[in-house]
Amino acid sequence: MRYSKALLTIALILCQFAGIAQQKGVLRGRALEKGTNEPLPNAAVSIVGTFYQTLTDFDGNFEIRDIKPGTYSVKFQFIGYQPILFNDIKIVSRKPTVLTAKLQEQSEMLNAVTVVGRKNQVDLEKASSAITLTGNEIGKLVAKGVEDVLAQQAGVQRTTDGLQIRGARVYETEYLIDGISAQDPLAGTGGGVSVSSSSVGSLNLMTGGASAEYGGGSAGIINTRIKEGGEKFSWSLNYQTDQMVDATSFNTDELEVTVSTPVPFTKKKLRLFTTARGQWSDHYFGSTANQLKSSLFPDNPELWAPRQSNDYTHTVKLSYADKTVGKFTLTNSHSLKVNQNSRTLQIVGFDALLTPGFQFDRSNNLDNATTYTHHSNLTVLGWNKRINAKTGLTVSAGRLFTNLRADANGRPFRAETVDQIYDEAYIFTGDLTVFNPNDPYGNYYLIPGNGLVNNGGVTPIWHDHYAAENTFKGKLTYQPNPIHTVSGGLEHALTEYQWVDVYRPWVGAPIVLNDSTTTPSVSIGSSNDIWKVSPQKGGLFAQDRIEYKGVKATLGMRFNYWAPGKFADNAVADSSSPVLPAIREAYDQNSFRAGGLNWKVRLLPRLNVSFPVTENNVLYFNYGHSMRMPHPRFMYAGLDPQYQDRSFLSSLGNPNLNPEVNISYEVGYKTLVGSRIGWTINAFNNNRFDYIVSRRVITTDATGRPVTKTMYINQDYAKIIGVETQLNARLNNSFSSFFNGSYQQARGKSNSARESALQIAQTGEVPLTQEQFLAWDRPWKFNAGVSFQNDSSKFRASLNAQYTSGYRYTPQILEGYNDLGRPQYRVDNANYLRERGAYWFGINGKASYALVKFGTGGILLNVEVMNITGRRNAQLVNPITGRAYEYGDDVPLTWRDPRPEFNGPQETGTDPRNPARYSAPTQILAGIQIKW
Repeated sequence: MRYSKALLTIALILCQFAGIAQQKGVLRGRALEKGTNEPLPNAAVSIVGTFYQTLTDFDGNFEIRDIKPGTYSVKFQFIGYQPILFNDIKIVSRKPTVLTAKLQEQSEMLNAVTVVGRKNQVDLEKASSAITLTGNEIGKLVAKGVEDVLAQQAGVQRTTDGLQIRGARVYETEYLIDGISAQDPLAGTGGGVSVSSSSVGSLNLMTGGASAEYGGGSAGIINTRIKEGGEKFSWSLNYQTDQMVDATSFNTDELEVTVSTPVPFTKKKLRLFTTARGQWSDHYFGSTANQLKSSLFPDNPELWAPRQSNDYTHTVKLSYADKTVGKFTLTNSHSLKVNQNSRTLQIVGFDALLTPGFQFDRSNNLDNATTYTHHSNLTVLGWNKRINAKTGLTVSAGRLFTNLRADANGRPFRAETVDQIYDEAYIFTGDLTVFNPNDPYGNYYLIPGNGLVNNGGVTPIWHDHYAAENTFKGKLTYQPNPIHTVSGGLEHALTEYQWVDVYRPWVGAPIVLNDSTTTPSVSIGSSNDIWKVSPQKGGLFAQDRIEYKGVKATLGMRFNYWAPGKFADNAVADSSSPVLPAIREAYDQNSFRAGGLNWKVRLLPRLNVSFPVTENNVLYFNYGHSMRMPHPRFMYAGLDPQYQDRSFLSSLGNPNLNPEVNISYEVGYKTLVGSRIGWTINAFNNNRFDYIVSRRVITTDATGRPVTKTMYINQDYAKIIGVETQLNARLNNSFSSFFNGSYQQARGKSNSARESALQIAQTGEVPLTQEQFLAWDRPWKFNAGVSFQNDSSKFRASLNAQYTSGYRYTPQILEGYNDLGRPQYRVDNANYLRERGAYWFGINGKASYALVKFGTGGILLNVEVMNITGRRNAQLVNPITGRAYEYGDDVPLTWRDPRPEFNGPQETGTDPRNPARYSAPTQILAGIQIKW
């Protein structure tokens, strides 16, 4: 009995303590109209990340009771007025917290939110895996362009050929500038128009849970918003070079000028922002051309190419805001790149992991190597207007024009007459070294050397393409009450693509026989692919965002449509075109006729849901379908009866090719500790269907002869699963930090259309049941960074570090030795892509010191150090060792072994000591910045 009384007493005491600990707080206040201080009745007041929600009374007053003490964000909403979000509001027990919100009438888009206080470290209102970085946050990162910023985010991998999001290929991401596609649809790289990081107003990365408004990317969405001019005139000049420290110099110079100003005599309603940036570098490879030349600028082909790599960007934006007419913006982004990076154009294998773009085979004579000129221009006109208290309209129209030329360093397509062969070859020019492995018959050979071409021949590649896309977008938003926000819209793009791809263009050119006789032109190169098409594409969408007592759900549907265009329609209808009968039949059955074109459609449902678990702790779920159109080359190659490539296994387009589809599932958890610490963890499962694979088919050419072609069909699949986490922390008013990590596994039926083509050539078929790792699968990635930034200090600094799994490779097995004693290896196909190469690691940092400081401007000294530790990350993995080649390592039979005792006369290929087998070493840039 005594024990029972004692336990009861203890329980009562604990309950009293618990009651004290659980005493709740109160939030009360008013919602008023800004300017008039008139009360706003029935305004919605909610505490973000919780179930707490109420409406103001007739006098604009509100009160929310029984709130757990803590730090919260409080949101005020009233139809027709711009919402206000108060961050870092502290609720304490026993003492009410009073908050007054003054809302101003909304003159532009609905749902544009005014934020009071510092930005939270995680957005509890978004039911998606998305991150939005402001210009100030981007400035804290060690980054020069948008790609550098994105590479430091969770779920984004930087590879040799570009950025990959959640195990997808580089071209599956949709790149937008001010809402319009800025992506070259033909280059196969995922890139297009480039912008510098200093011109970015905000950068929105959506890796999961994109709304139905977006319909062009199956991996993720990257939407860059360009800065707008400010209320006061300001400008900056920034120059950096790496030539102050010779040991780390790549002969790099960077210059950037930025201007922001209101336009005079417009009452600051019209504002201008513009920035221009140039970067010139010779890279770290050592070999350079004496002079690059761009044939896109025939009057002065050297002007834009003083170095081995030359990048230029220019962005200008005009914005005009008026309550009566709404807000207009006009953006123009222009970029030019002249270099010899073969990754600029990914004609074959754009969907597989590619080797570095340094043309090592031609490094003895880069003046005859392939030079690439990528010239892009995007213009976007936007308008948004609040039509009435409940309705808003957004309209944008954009034109993208991008042109890529690849040729023999500025040389014309071919001369009017040809009197020599330009084929590249290796000729031994050093001291003759006799090789004779004790041959009893006295046969003597020469050591073959390094195999790098040196006979004065020129690259056989000549390529030119352009893409012109005219896009219109419209979106109508209607908010009947605080619970529902309904939106719908359309997007339509009129496109024109031209593709000219010629191999060995001098073949077939006229030949001078004598003074009066010249042979006729018989062909356009030894092989070619030439077409011009005008497909169309677009979509309609509708969605409803529901907010009720902390629960947020978005239900949407997108209806995508596309037409391959008259070129494909005519090819299917033309019996002389080499379209397979089965493709002709399927094309007609799977499409419908409207407006003189054949069309196809696909429905893409989207669902996002989030709800609080406890205060400032939110669980969210995403489900959605997305799609990516196939590369046009897979659809149109070789369909023109006049221009046909007659080489073995040349490409044949499939006009009935469908988009690749991604069905994604994701569950995540977000938590906010005060306003200083935010943490997110999520798991995703992406199932990709209708992967494109190549098949060998037999058709007839223009002469009626049966020929073998490589055609692409939808058949393969892939599955990517992964876990991601992100931690953001503001340690105090000066220091902030972040950490993110991810693990993913990408497996599928096959790696790429290129890999399938190789299997066809070797075995005549592609196995249908074999599942394997995808070549670009790199499971682990971690990023961390810390920055110091205080307005009262003259010193600022940032430090970023990254760890990434190495590239996958297929191991090889030692089988024996040849007569020279060289080890002989064979590919272990039973462990295809099972091994991973050496991990990647790098630390980058930057710092600045204000020599002179005045207001927000001054004169600053800047230092930036890339790859501080000097780690050499392997970009070309030796499958024998799992790391980049070093002299003395064994190599596969298909590689040349440069060791003298093994470098016999039957060795082929090039020397494996390609400097691009490692990523860039340490580079130190220093310079000066003037801000006013």
